[in-house]
Amino acid sequence: MIAETIFGVAKELFGIFSQLDEKRLARTAKVADYFSNLAQTIEDTSAYLKKGEYPHGKYEELRFHAENMSKTIGDLIGVGEAEHYAGKVLQVWEIERMHAELSDLHDEKERENKLHMLDEAAGYFRGVSAHLRIAG
Repeated sequence: MIAETIFGVAKELFGIFSQLDEKRLARTAKVADYFSNLAQTIEDTSAYLKKGEYPHGKYEELRFHAENMSKTIGDLIGVGEAEHYAGKVLQVWEIERMHAELSDLHDEKERENKLHMLDEAAGYFRGVSAHLRIAG
């Protein structure tokens, strides 16, 4: 549930930001940093989880990113849409719960798929960041 939600938000935002016109990309440095930091939070969490370690403090980082999403990207994609994605991330901001979710899985393939999905989500956020840096 957590990985799937984060993956969905990342993929959808990647699609939106890869299609923004040049005028709207004028203030990209702040937004690129935002997405890069969000990706780093997810990558760090994934690394802890892959080692079977509890990702201490990562839920607060993810909540911080979600709470700042509207003011960071709202003027680029619309406040309503930004709040929609922020709301989705806030629903799963307790990413540390994924440790328990993964521990409860007895199917190693399913566990690997969830961790891979987190890595892919981080990749999409990194892609948004890179696109903004290049386009801006």
